[in-house]
Amino acid sequence: MADSTQLRVSAAATAVGYKHNALVGQVMRATRRGEAQNHLGTIAFVTPVADSHEWRATPTLQSNWEAARERAESFGYGITEFTLCSNGMTGQRLGGILGARGITGALLAAFPTEPHTISFPWNDFAIVQVGHQIASPRLDCVLSDHSEAVTMAARTIMQCGYRRIGLAIEKYQDHITDGRWSLGYAGLSVTMPSLAQIPPLLPTQMNVDLFLSWVDKHKVDCVLTLSTFRNEPNFMDAWLAGSGRHIRKDIGLVSLDVTRVHSDWSGVKQHSEEIGRAAVDMLFSKLQAGERGIPQLPRTLQVHGHWHDGGTLRPAIGVKTGCEV
Repeated sequence: MADSTQLRVSAAATAVGYKHNALVGQVMRATRRGEAQNHLGTIAFVTPVADSHEWRATPTLQSNWEAARERAESFGYGITEFTLCSNGMTGQRLGGILGARGITGALLAAFPTEPHTISFPWNDFAIVQVGHQIASPRLDCVLSDHSEAVTMAARTIMQCGYRRIGLAIEKYQDHITDGRWSLGYAGLSVTMPSLAQIPPLLPTQMNVDLFLSWVDKHKVDCVLTLSTFRNEPNFMDAWLAGSGRHIRKDIGLVSLDVTRVHSDWSGVKQHSEEIGRAAVDMLFSKLQAGERGIPQLPRTLQVHGHWHDGGTLRPAIGVKTGCEV
């Protein structure tokens, strides 16, 4: 096509508001070359860590990744991990690498510990956050419904006769959910006024002495917590048993994110795999619509959890089971 013709076509397309669709473009290029369309491109899975082992040790984040990869491949796309903080990598530099590889869509993985400040060429990409939100800029994201998980757990715990329910997690875990764990817990005083009002335990780093002192001081009879702390298993069951308490009979223990680490605990399953799949779906809808950059109206999709019966709570009052001690 002559240069003058290309200019006229480009001007006419601009006048009617046409925007280039990267997905359609890739399909058309493959068609012209006579290629099978079993691989339509690649999306990025950006992890804000220096070493991929840091997040792969966290079951929730690993489930996000595995499900996202399977979903992308089912659509004919590859998915490649990029670590944001390795070997002097910056957001701006990573943006250049992705652009050079023709990658226009990226999933921003959840932070395994404290949130990072990210500088990134947002306007060049379609971005969806997986399992978390950063404060700025506000982006489309897929999350667990953390506050609902707290309420669901508390209602079930109450049916088992517990009334002094306490939340005990590390500070960063509340921070990376924008305070949703503690907000859900604070709301229990309104929705379930018969529960004792116990201050949450939110230390920088959890330890046995701090935990048991809090349990004793507030006469906690059931603990709401998480399965891991900084990629290590939560040892509260061992701490409580070591203090002479019988799990279930003396004190209940509930995980707000039941994973393979403590699959025998009672608690809430967050469905991390569904979060990964839904994030890919949202990203592809943005790519197909030609959306790039920071959205004017950010969207948050919440994935609801469900209750998992384990062995760390008494049976509900009035319910006889073979597990009673």
